Amino acid sequence: MITFSAKKGAACSVSTGVISFDVFPEKPMKDSWTLLSHPEEELTEKKVMSWPGEYDVSGISVKGVGQEGGRQISYVCTTENVRIGFIDGPILDWTDTDIQHLGEVDVLCIAADNPKKVMTLVENIDPRVVILFETEKGDLAGVAKVCGAASVQKVSEFKVKAGSLPQDSRQVVVLG
Repeated sequence: MITFSAKKGAACSVSTGVISFDVFPEKPMKDSWTLLSHPEEELTEKKVMSWPGEYDVSGISVKGVGQEGGRQISYVCTTENVRIGFIDGPILDWTDTDIQHLGEVDVLCIAADNPKKVMTLVENIDPRVVILFETEKGDLAGVAKVCGAASVQKVSEFKVKAGSLPQDSRQVVVLG
């Protein structure tokens, strides 16, 4: 089971049966696995990923996809037969090549930033579950609407496992 939890100062916290990690925190968390959306030249923490590339952490496959010459990093993680994409804001224009680097995604955790850009990305990636997280200058209500949510109902936690993903529809979850 994979658990996505709302976390103050970060997009979310993710827990699997093997490992927990924080996604896009304001600053790296001490002694915690962390995915950063911008490269850090001088990191003192060893459990931080902030560069494009491929990583293997406790049996979880992690791929960092760089945009704008590597100045913004998105990730795709594979664990428990579920592929999870993480995209932070500001949402950039994604090329077909960028989307190919991300690959197939079952669950997309994305900043509720720009409704038009988010919708284009969601349509191109076609995940079964979209998890939205709020950003300071984003449009949560607008993004939720274009993703198919009837209203914005925040949840503090969302759980998923490979066999329980929607097959014929898309589920929209707002973490908060």
